[in-house]
Amino acid sequence: MGLSFKKSFVVGWGDCAPSGAVYYPNYFRWFDQSVWDLFDAAELPIPVLEKKYGIVGLPLLNLSCSFRAPCRLRDRICLETRIAGIEAKAFKIEHLLTRGDQALVSAVDERFWGVRPKDDPGRLRREAIPAEVVAHLNAAEARAKGMS
Repeated sequence: MGLSFKKSFVVGWGDCAPSGAVYYPNYFRWFDQSVWDLFDAAELPIPVLEKKYGIVGLPLLNLSCSFRAPCRLRDRICLETRIAGIEAKAFKIEHLLTRGDQALVSAVDERFWGVRPKDDPGRLRREAIPAEVVAHLNAAEARAKGMS
């Protein structure tokens, strides 16, 4: 698997700490939004998945992040998010922020197919990702590779 989504944007004043560098929680906000954008681009918007399959988004299981260099106010940066793997009940997603050819921040998150159990709706349970969702993501990846 390697379905990916890229976007480029300029770091804004509201993204930064007084030092002029991006305030670190904003990286996590960008990564999360990019996961939603990736599923939108694959024509599987998360709100549609929620309605069809009864999931509660794609909850985060684990997140690791490596900060190599700061992003600063007015930097034009590129964020690439890709599905690095799909397991029975979870996705491994990688994020890479770059400025030109320089890698700035990388992260790996694991998200699961989370459903509220009918007998205990206050919690989430990992369930198998439907085969049709996996097939759709694989087809979207094949289409994207065919375009490049």
